[in-house]
Amino acid sequence: MANISLQNIEKYFGDNYVIRKLNLDIADCEFVVLLGPSGCGKTTTLRAIAGLETIDSGDILIDGEPVHERRAGDRDIAFVFQSFSLYPHMTVYENIAFPLRAVGMSNAERDKAVKDVAEILRISDLLTRRPSALSGGDMQRVAIGRALVRRPKALLMDEPIGALDAKLREEMRAEIKRLHIARGSTSVYVTHDQIEAMSLADRIVIMHDGILQQIGKPDEVYLKPANLFVAQFVGSPVMNVADIKLKANGDGATLIMGGADDGFAFPQTALGGVNVNSAEIALGIRPEAVLLSHEQINGAMEVATTNIEPLGSHDIVDVQIGEEVLRARTESGFASGEGQRLWVNLDPAQAHFFDRQSGQSLRSDV
Repeated sequence: MANISLQNIEKYFGDNYVIRKLNLDIADCEFVVLLGPSGCGKTTTLRAIAGLETIDSGDILIDGEPVHERRAGDRDIAFVFQSFSLYPHMTVYENIAFPLRAVGMSNAERDKAVKDVAEILRISDLLTRRPSALSGGDMQRVAIGRALVRRPKALLMDEPIGALDAKLREEMRAEIKRLHIARGSTSVYVTHDQIEAMSLADRIVIMHDGILQQIGKPDEVYLKPANLFVAQFVGSPVMNVADIKLKANGDGATLIMGGADDGFAFPQTALGGVNVNSAEIALGIRPEAVLLSHEQINGAMEVATTNIEPLGSHDIVDVQIGEEVLRARTESGFASGEGQRLWVNLDPAQAHFFDRQSGQSLRSDV
């Protein structure tokens, strides 16, 4: 397999600065997901690694060797597109074998390679069919098989399951992860779907406007977002963000939001080194850390529900605090309707603090 290193990569499309001084190291056999909204530069980055896009400056190294001046066919990298791109007049067997014909592999070697990859992908019984007789998920398996059959140094995937329905996407996520573990391939995967990223990645690379925002394991980017963009892009429902004031007290600070008359007591240990005297602080707190109760408990504030989203396994309940609305995750049926009076508290251990202007995290442990 391969190590991949991107060093100060820049790419322009006319006046559009698509990739901005990107530095990224991908380890041998690692599964890295490039995550971000449309237009953030993630697909251009993937295509640059593959040699399908040229770069304006910087270096791309595979196993320590510069490759950015090599043609795509000379980089020994396989690319799987969102569209299946199968040859309709060929059988599954012929589609998978096609790259091996180009390199002059013998019939016996080619037959073994095709059948081996078909077995791994669980499509051995489909080898005689044509693409028109396959489901979307099976067609994508064939596309992946065609990419893997020649055992490339790295496998690059650009939203490969984005065109599938929800059930098939879930199945294919599991298949892709299983395949990665079985083959030990270096894999780089592009998506705008955070669920795909969280479930597949060893590390997630989050991009926005061509700038790398944060790199980390899935739990790191979820629990310790580096800035407001990451905090609100990763997680569903998105993290609550509210402008706040902190008033120091003997044991920590009182957190006041939305011009409310009352606040929440936060111990010093939960403030993460934040300067309580700053006037430019935003609180970030995920819905599971907004704690609702039917009865008054110590430190809680009385609120009214403003909206309820029943989602089967749980509900999302909106509550009003001053001028702010916070979303809470509750058990199904916890709140009966809009306008219900409840008590709310915040879990200080799950609170995040950000600079309101720069958006950067203020916690010392991020």
